[in-house]
Amino acid sequence: MQTTLSKENGSFQFNKPDTGNYMLSFTYTGFTEYKININVASRAGDMQIDPVQLTRAPGTLTAVVVNGQRPLVEQSDDKIVFNVEDDPASKTETAIDILRKTPFITVDGEDNIKVNGKSNFKVLLNGRETSMFARNVKEALRGFPGVVISKIEVITTPSAKYDGEGIGGLINIITKKKVVGYNGTLSSFSRTSDKMNNFSVNGNAKVGNVGLSVFLNSGITDPVQQHNTSTTIPSTQNIYAKRTLDGDQQTSSGWSFGNAELSWELDSLNTISLYTNIDSWRNKTITDQTITTDYASAPSTVSYYSLNNKTNNPGVNVGSDFIKHFRKNKEREFSLRFLGEFGKNDAKLNSFQDNPGTDRYLINNSYATNNQFTIQADNSIPVSKNGKFEGGLKAILRRASSDFQSLVKYDAADNYSENATNTDHFKYNQNVISLYSMYSLRWKKSSFRAGVRAEYTSVNGDFISSKTRVDHRYVTFLPNVQFTNRMSQITTLVFTYSKRLQRPYIWDLNPFVYNNDSLNISFGNPNLGPQTVHALSGQLRYARGNTFAGINIEGSYSGNKILQYSSFDPQTGITKTTSLNIGKEIQSSLNLNFSTKITPKWSLFVNGSLRYSTVKNNSDVSQSNSGWGCNFNLNTNYRFSDKFSVSSYLGLWQEPRTIQTTYPFNTWHNVAFNYKIFKNKINISLRAVNYTEKTHDFNTITKDRNFYNTNITRQIRRGGVLAVTWNFGKLSENVSKKKGVNNDDILSKPAAPGSN
Repeated sequence: MQTTLSKENGSFQFNKPDTGNYMLSFTYTGFTEYKININVASRAGDMQIDPVQLTRAPGTLTAVVVNGQRPLVEQSDDKIVFNVEDDPASKTETAIDILRKTPFITVDGEDNIKVNGKSNFKVLLNGRETSMFARNVKEALRGFPGVVISKIEVITTPSAKYDGEGIGGLINIITKKKVVGYNGTLSSFSRTSDKMNNFSVNGNAKVGNVGLSVFLNSGITDPVQQHNTSTTIPSTQNIYAKRTLDGDQQTSSGWSFGNAELSWELDSLNTISLYTNIDSWRNKTITDQTITTDYASAPSTVSYYSLNNKTNNPGVNVGSDFIKHFRKNKEREFSLRFLGEFGKNDAKLNSFQDNPGTDRYLINNSYATNNQFTIQADNSIPVSKNGKFEGGLKAILRRASSDFQSLVKYDAADNYSENATNTDHFKYNQNVISLYSMYSLRWKKSSFRAGVRAEYTSVNGDFISSKTRVDHRYVTFLPNVQFTNRMSQITTLVFTYSKRLQRPYIWDLNPFVYNNDSLNISFGNPNLGPQTVHALSGQLRYARGNTFAGINIEGSYSGNKILQYSSFDPQTGITKTTSLNIGKEIQSSLNLNFSTKITPKWSLFVNGSLRYSTVKNNSDVSQSNSGWGCNFNLNTNYRFSDKFSVSSYLGLWQEPRTIQTTYPFNTWHNVAFNYKIFKNKINISLRAVNYTEKTHDFNTITKDRNFYNTNITRQIRRGGVLAVTWNFGKLSENVSKKKGVNNDDILSKPAAPGSN
């Protein structure tokens, strides 16, 4: 016996059975069951039946008995779907907690995310990119309530339709928008370890063919203290034998973000939607440290270092989608989309070094604007019973500028003077014009997809004061091939090859020097070029009922990898850090995923990745590094009743080695008690996080032939969480079918150097 669900247009498909006589049964809640007899005379070719129309059942429906349930994890040729609505624990969790249970995704205790073992990924909301995820993905997902999420789609190998982003995959968060009248949620989330308080509201409404969806989130973290010790030991002790910075750091932050969307179904074939996203991020870091400098043949000296860093990053984007289907062939689709994004970055930083010789007072101010305009057209045309052609055009126009100024003085009574070598106005334009073509074919139990994307990139940068120009132009061809074979109803085998591209952006190119500590400086590289990555993977997936298992083996190669590289000058004692295209990287990875319901009340989720990396310096063949990295998540949930459940989480994490740096091995754990009250409308969750350890030291080691550096950060580990969610309204009907713009080609923004 086979069972399947129909698509929105009513179509469905079975794996073709052996020859013989069969009965097809069509059911839908509130309608009379309809049965037809069919005869399968041959296994060759496909069968089609005439359209079936159900009639509404007579009488009033007084009770519904659910005999079956949609599986938590579903699979298609190119993606995995985690049905969040069917996980009872998600009602009191955030998006970060849910991602820990999603196949091919791992999340550590600091909420750092990897997709298929890679940290380069993109998060979309209802199929489109938003500024709140693009600019601060960790904080946005920490505050995004799980109760508003319908499902999460994971694409580990994006097709040629997506930007040549070189990413590990795409995460598409789809929110609940099935309403007649209105529905919504109010949520709060508080955590003691980082003194975080977060509030959110979500609402949906629909009148006729017009639907409105609104989501708003706001939160703060009060100042949280951590201790940091950084020690540098030069190989040649000309300047000093050892230099140690030791002290406390307090960090606080605040944020507000949200989105609103208006959707109008013109008719059964055409949909228009308008949407906007807003986000604002504020951070403040205060550092007080002691600098102890040891010498080979002289007494040690002690100086003091303080830092006050404030950043404010507001942003907004507006967009519109038009999607058209065709009456003669509803599988054909044409879409036209526009997106405008407008962001700012305002950073003000004061530092003071009380040195034994000469004191130094420093002010570094930077104001940047980042605007981006995207227009794209996509066309999907079925060309045969089992084939489909897709093609499209896209233009991304990026306009950025940065005014940065550095002021310095060496006596408290003096006036500040401008440091001309670190003051400039930088204008940056990047245009990306892309064209893609893709063909997919389904034959019996197999499917094949082949495509290519061509991207033309032009970069123009202008440093006004220094009269320095940056001019790059290049064309990149990005092929993508995927073969899928359904070995049985429950087992699927997938092979893929892809070539991806990663471009640097203004934060990688901006030459502004973070020199708050005079002997530790960092800056961007205006001559930085793109990097390309080739990847081969084989994936085996098993899905039966409530059990899903997946294994993914992948190998990748990059010959021009962008590396963050630190160099030490033994004559001055200065460590300089910037980004360079000097890396050659070979990676092999094994990703394992398993989820099941051990009993109807007990669920288990296991996600893990093991990765071995070898990185070599193309500029210095004698310099290389290799080693293992791992990430592992285990989640379990037991539902004692409809009102009460208990869940727990365990995580292991270690980043792969880079060409100079080795990262620590870390563990995380928590346990949560969840309870529902007031007819299950209010969900309360109380959690204990890392309850066996009050604080933890994270030790990062950077090693080079000229120096050795250890950085130890002591953070608060033990904490408690209180989450409360109130659901109101009822669910019934779809609002819209839009997809949206997504731009996936930019490197993830690192933390600003000097902000720690």
